[in-house]
Amino acid sequence: MTQPTRPFQGESAASRISARQKTLLDTAFAMASEVGWSALSIHQLCLEAGLNKRYFYESFKNLDELAAALVNDLAEQLIETGQAAALSGLQQGLDTSALARHALRATIGWLVDDPRRTKMLFSVASENPQALHHRQEVIRKLAQTLSVFSIEYHQADEPHAIAKVGSALLIGGTIEIVVSWLDGYLPLSLDELVEDVACFWVAVGDSAIELTRKRQGME
Repeated sequence: MTQPTRPFQGESAASRISARQKTLLDTAFAMASEVGWSALSIHQLCLEAGLNKRYFYESFKNLDELAAALVNDLAEQLIETGQAAALSGLQQGLDTSALARHALRATIGWLVDDPRRTKMLFSVASENPQALHHRQEVIRKLAQTLSVFSIEYHQADEPHAIAKVGSALLIGGTIEIVVSWLDGYLPLSLDELVEDVACFWVAVGDSAIELTRKRQGME
């Protein structure tokens, strides 16, 4: 459909479109967290958001596209949270163990402060084909981000496959642990959860470094 371009009451057309898009994403987040994507309709969504259907179609082709956009938006927030925590930890001069706890406290905290975020990213997303695809992309992107950081942190002279393997293992495992904790299957406090996960992250990182050195020595 044709996008409006003229300002209205001092607000640009692009700003109004962005605001309506955010309203739709926020409303979809709340509704899908409650009833799931399969029970959601464009009519219900627009009714709850207080917007005409035409405003839905100015931003999204269908609910699948909206679901994918929502998963992407949450993933970016999670990655930004982790990167900001890692940077602040480095600036504080934290050692490896403390840095892992610091970064994980921020990222796991972000996921559990509003459990709907975890549910939307890693549970509800499986109900929607495009959201499921983007869920898989989210996990790969998180692992890639961790891999790049670990290579830079340990000042590796070149990327090593073990960094990718270890990152995928840590990201996938941590997601399952957080989901299990939120579901009540792990009788731990949040501080204990972060401490335990951080210990495994450091152990895997140390093992990866040792294995890399052994492989280099064999070449």
